[in-house]
Amino acid sequence: MVLDAGWLLQKILSLGGLAIALAGIATFGWHFIRINAVAARGDSEEVPPEAWRGTGARYGLSIFAAGVVLAVASMILGGSLPSRL
Repeated sequence: MVLDAGWLLQKILSLGGLAIALAGIATFGWHFIRINAVAARGDSEEVPPEAWRGTGARYGLSIFAAGVVLAVASMILGGSLPSRL
């Protein structure tokens, strides 16, 4: 019964980590494109630094990092559990 719970937890961590990592990429991309669109309306044709290092970009990257941590935890848990037969 404990092994069944462990396998279920491993699968939830794996899929949850993937979903959270993709949400982080989408959040980063939304903020990045939004800031670039605002900058494109002006005279500057450069990518503003806040597009990479702004609050929205940091927030998206932190969500992405949380997803990666969950995926790595899933791999560690999967490696420590016996195989399912």
